[in-house]
Amino acid sequence: MRPAVEAGGGGPRWMALLLGGLTLLVFGAGGALLITVVQERDLAQVLPGTGPWWRGVAWGLVSGALIGLLARTLVRSPWMRDLDERFARRIGGRVLRWQDRLFLSVCAGVGEELFFRGALQHWLGIVPTAVLFVGIHGYLDPRDRRMLAYGAFLTLAMCGIGVLAREEGLLGPMVAHTVIDLVLFAQLVRTHRRLQAEDAAA
Repeated sequence: MRPAVEAGGGGPRWMALLLGGLTLLVFGAGGALLITVVQERDLAQVLPGTGPWWRGVAWGLVSGALIGLLARTLVRSPWMRDLDERFARRIGGRVLRWQDRLFLSVCAGVGEELFFRGALQHWLGIVPTAVLFVGIHGYLDPRDRRMLAYGAFLTLAMCGIGVLAREEGLLGPMVAHTVIDLVLFAQLVRTHRRLQAEDAAA
């Protein structure tokens, strides 16, 4: 018998929203300060890049949807089912409202991209930044084959986002990151609700 899924997904809803706000504040403001003060670059030029802003946004929508759907397909595979359920138990109940999912996705998309692809990638390059980003999120755990495989996929995906940042500016990665999170949050909610139904029937 599997453990019951908590209604709150392992913690109160307000805690997830607070973490989202802190992500935007700490990573976003920190990245913006590094870009403008330390690296002495113009944020108004870093965001849209050298091309038209709409092109970066369009690439962000397309790449974000593609990466999100591939990641969702991966975690829904039989081999990844345990990982999907672990994520759902931990997070799914906290993001049941679409407004919360949108808020958290935008906070992560804007805040983390400013810091990682905006500031750190300027110093470290695309691949080290992608590895650091995925590693900090805990996905490159060599003790867990499923988590490591998922982390390897995300690292490749973040390399792609890094190329998008280099070629089209930061708006595209911000949009892509937001879309990826929206797709994966929806998957977590789907699995969370399935587990709740299974536990109720057990």
